[in-house]
Amino acid sequence: MYELATKIEARLWELDKNLELSYEKIFDIICQEYHLNANSIEKALNCKCPFALTGFISELESQELSTYEYR
Repeated sequence: MYELATKIEARLWELDKNLELSYEKIFDIICQEYHLNANSIEKALNCKCPFALTGFISELESQELSTYEYR
């Protein structure tokens, strides 16, 4: 999951350069782009922080990721 977390983090920094985007909006964009279920992840994290998202993804085992992916 480290590779996915690294890709997400790179995208996070790209989006963070846009001053018009809130962290919640960045969270939603990243989840949509990587086919992640934003609602499930928000419940697990208890927030919509894109920085917490990268840490969360990097800690998941590959079989756990499917719980948070759209199919």
